[in-house]
Amino acid sequence: GSSTPQIERVLIIHRHGDRTPITPLVDEDFWRSTLPNEEMLRSIGRNVKINQNSDYSQYLDTSEPRSDAPRESKHLAKGGPIYGQLTQLGLLQMIELGARLKEDLRAAFGEDVAPSDVKLYSTDFPRTLQSLQGTLLGLFDGEDSEFDIDASYTQIMIPDPQPRNYPKQVVLEKKLASAETFLSQEKSMAELAKTASEALRSSGLLAPGADKVSFGVGEEKDQSAAAGQPRTLPWGQLAELTKCLLVRSLLPASITPSDQKRIMNHTAQRWFSLLRSPALSKLAFGPFVRLLAEEAAGPAKVTIFSAHDSTLIGAITALRLANPSQWPEYASHLKVEVFKPEGGGTRLARFSLNGEVLRHLELEGELIPLDDVVRLALDGGGE
Repeated sequence: GSSTPQIERVLIIHRHGDRTPITPLVDEDFWRSTLPNEEMLRSIGRNVKINQNSDYSQYLDTSEPRSDAPRESKHLAKGGPIYGQLTQLGLLQMIELGARLKEDLRAAFGEDVAPSDVKLYSTDFPRTLQSLQGTLLGLFDGEDSEFDIDASYTQIMIPDPQPRNYPKQVVLEKKLASAETFLSQEKSMAELAKTASEALRSSGLLAPGADKVSFGVGEEKDQSAAAGQPRTLPWGQLAELTKCLLVRSLLPASITPSDQKRIMNHTAQRWFSLLRSPALSKLAFGPFVRLLAEEAAGPAKVTIFSAHDSTLIGAITALRLANPSQWPEYASHLKVEVFKPEGGGTRLARFSLNGEVLRHLELEGELIPLDDVVRLALDGGGE
């Protein structure tokens, strides 16, 4: 008869913890005061080796012309010494996540996971590397072990690398962002973007470099403001800034918490609607799906990827999972449980975000054949 499938391995993709805004603000001393101290960072990093020499291009689509532009030395979302950095609060969130994962994994495997069972990946941003070190601290109670983190795959772990991996992605993003339905949504929200931008500018919070920040699928380098006109800030920037200010009760009074929620929801809506295009999600996240499929086949018992909200959204859309009820907040994690059915059959997988099972949009049930999930993700809408 049908027996319960055995869990074989678990893959975790988590977002980093609470961070300072990526957009530079005037009050540097305040934001500096939110960062973990040097000693704490040294202590969590002492047994960690970071490798940046693996070749991510092996996962790119060989049939797609590549971008030959050199990789930007620094992604605009990376931030600086103070901005875009993991905070003390963020580090605590990650240590807590690690402790929760310890319980979850013990329940799944019937025993504690050992440091040697775990394979680690991170984007090469300080906030994701430090977040993963926090996760490890919670997961292994600070026991002394050496850990290797591979940070070579940033170009395929975010949907908006700078430059994009394929010129075709740039063209497709522009095309999708100029579609009728997309534009009408933008139009209905334009007023809020304008008033929120004005409120942030007139609050005196923004530092001079604030206008150089631009990142996200479908919204790079939009310099559409007339000469001399302060431009409306892009959605990704409005969302990240208002979120960081809200967390610390620093939002300008004219931006209400419900405005902030509308900004977040619209930004999420934009990302989800663009990346729901199978052709775009295959370009943006096909390479990561290939890496994920490889890890799902072993040999590591547990694989952890430390990344960004855009990574979670990219993975959810590429894998064709239903939208979660909530935007992936700081320290959110997408869990892929891989089961080996008895009698050798095909590997089954279950997907969940922060414990909420995400169903597949086409395949029935909670436990679904992993090969089918991967095939559908890489099919790009049958192009």
